[in-house]
Amino acid sequence: MKELLCVTLKMSLASLLPWDIPWYDASHTVFFAALYGALTFIGLGLLIAALMTIRSLKKGEHHPHH
Repeated sequence: MKELLCVTLKMSLASLLPWDIPWYDASHTVFFAALYGALTFIGLGLLIAALMTIRSLKKGEHHPHH
């Protein structure tokens, strides 16, 4: 009984890191490919926005919006 609980606990604590995902299951592959793709897209958008903000601040382009 104790071994069964340990196995269940271990399965419930699995991480979302690429080396812990069972890639042989097609549903996992599709889901995590979409998840990591979306996170990459969002992350790149935030990085580009931050770089553009820093660049405009260094150039001294201050455009009041109000």
